[in-house]
Amino acid sequence: MARNPTSAYDSDLGDMSDTELRDLLENVKATISDRIRGRMDEFRAMAREVGYEVTVTKIAEEGGARRRRRPSDDQQPGNRRNEVAPKYHNPDNSREVWSGRGRKPKWVEDKIAGGSKLEDLLIRPAREAEEADTSAN
Repeated sequence: MARNPTSAYDSDLGDMSDTELRDLLENVKATISDRIRGRMDEFRAMAREVGYEVTVTKIAEEGGARRRRRPSDDQQPGNRRNEVAPKYHNPDNSREVWSGRGRKPKWVEDKIAGGSKLEDLLIRPAREAEEADTSAN
């Protein structure tokens, strides 16, 4: 059962010097750390008995080597996929675009079946488009 925080310890702590309090704090931290380490060893042994291996890594304190990756501004937290820029477009409907990943959309399959090449559906940068239009004239 937990002890009442307003006990005889309060008056004893008030009488202790700063150095004594720091030493007590370090002893408390060490005792808690030893207990946790012992419990983790017990847990590892139980896991090993049933065929598992448990690895525990201490979380780095502030300024430590391990840092979690922060999502970029355009990336939703919890959503690990970024949007991919479109690579192909439907010349008949500019709102229909495809990144070139995954299954081909129906409009791409229809264009290829109609005799177009996939390269014909590429989205060209504005400079290339102007050069193509100029060279065609």
